[in-house]
Amino acid sequence: MKDYFPVQSASLLYRVALLVKEARLRMGIRQADLAEQAGISLRAIRHIEAGKVEGVSLRDFMLALFTVGISDRVFQALLDDPAFDADFLETNANKRVRLPRSNAEDF
Repeated sequence: MKDYFPVQSASLLYRVALLVKEARLRMGIRQADLAEQAGISLRAIRHIEAGKVEGVSLRDFMLALFTVGISDRVFQALLDDPAFDADFLETNANKRVRLPRSNAEDF
C-alpha cells in the first residue's frame, strides 16, 4: 500500500505544483530564494514544484504555499465548507474508535 497513490490525488498535487511554480515566477524569485524565504530546503522546493510527494513534510509544503501567497487559494474549499469548522472537528477528534473483541471461535 505504501507504493499506491491515487490518480486523483496525484493530479491535484500536480496542479498545486504548477500553482507554486507560477506564483514563484510571478514573484521573480529563484527556487533557492523561495527555499530561504520559507525556511525550508531547496530539495523540498524542487520536489513540491515537481509534484513529488516523497520526502516533503506537510509543514514544508504549507510553508511553501504560504510564502508564495497561495495557501488560501489552494484551501478555499476548506475555508468555505461548514463541515470543516475547527470547533466541530476538534470535538470529534477526541473520540476514540474501539474495535470489537475477537472470540477464540472466530479463528
